[in-house]
Amino acid sequence: MKPEDLINMTRLALSGEESDVRLFAAQLVRKYRKTDPKTASQLEDLLKSAPTRSSSVLRKQNINTDTFQVTSISDPQINGLLKYEFSTPIERPLLSTSIEQSFMQVTAEHRRVEILQKKGLKPTSSIIFKGPPGVGKTISARWLANELDLPFYILDLTSVMSSLLGKTGNNLRAVIDFAKSHPCVLFLDEIDAIAKRRNDESDVGELKRLVTVMLQEIENWPACGLLIAATNHPDLVDPAIWRRFDLEIQFSQPTETQLKQAVNEFLGDDAADFAPWMEEILSRLKGSSFSDVKRLVSSLRKLRLINPNRFESTMLEKLVPDLGLLSRAERINMAVDWVRKFDMPILRAAKMFSVSRDTIRKSI
Repeated sequence: MKPEDLINMTRLALSGEESDVRLFAAQLVRKYRKTDPKTASQLEDLLKSAPTRSSSVLRKQNINTDTFQVTSISDPQINGLLKYEFSTPIERPLLSTSIEQSFMQVTAEHRRVEILQKKGLKPTSSIIFKGPPGVGKTISARWLANELDLPFYILDLTSVMSSLLGKTGNNLRAVIDFAKSHPCVLFLDEIDAIAKRRNDESDVGELKRLVTVMLQEIENWPACGLLIAATNHPDLVDPAIWRRFDLEIQFSQPTETQLKQAVNEFLGDDAADFAPWMEEILSRLKGSSFSDVKRLVSSLRKLRLINPNRFESTMLEKLVPDLGLLSRAERINMAVDWVRKFDMPILRAAKMFSVSRDTIRKSI
């Protein structure tokens, strides 16, 4: 080890800031991996065998929910990294059977890492999620971290980007060094922002260099942690990036069964009160994501609490889809259905669905 590195390490150790020592040690591992592999290996083993105890590298932010608290990294070299600390267990996300099986496999591997290592194997250490917004990618990453009892970090990739040539790569490496310095789950959302195809002529050379950084890091992710990336635009991601991840998981829009489960879950104690409108709620949510379900159900529950006397009429208006997308026959059927089911006055149904009163009367 070079004298200046030894002096800097000693200075950090004497300052009592364990997180700074760990970060510097991780940087030394990278520095000496080629020139002094024995020292690099010993340092890496020390980092893995001694879990972090101090949280002084974190500072509190005013971001709180009922289930987690968010803190940000105070080190000026680490920008945009947020840590989520869970105060209550996270419920299992509503996912397809194939995704649940994949998650069970990942958690089982990490809980039995010693058995795998004896056979020269390592647990899944990198996963890439792909799928449209709102289908459960982020909450799934949080749930996995909670199941593995590991710290959970989300990197805001926009804050890593820099107009200064070479700075973005340094920012990303600093975050990765920190995440590798102790067991944790690092979630990189919208990875297509920094891992675009290198044949994309619209990108500057800096973005191409970021792909190289990611290629170097993904394969060497420590077995004691987990790197999870997510993208809404898989076609933009460099193919070489895909090949480096241990596991690829496709998220899709929820099925009808999953939608019904989600509605009931988000309704909570109010589920029985909304039972008469369940068919209409599900019809309104067809093709929606889980985040759309949560948003609509939350809105309906609040409407009922704030103005119970006008709740039914207001709720029905919220459940009416875009009438411009419906044919005249569909509007008539819906108007008749709501008059029969909810005793809606024919005049009101006629105005809401833009059909005549006589047409509704004849259909009834």
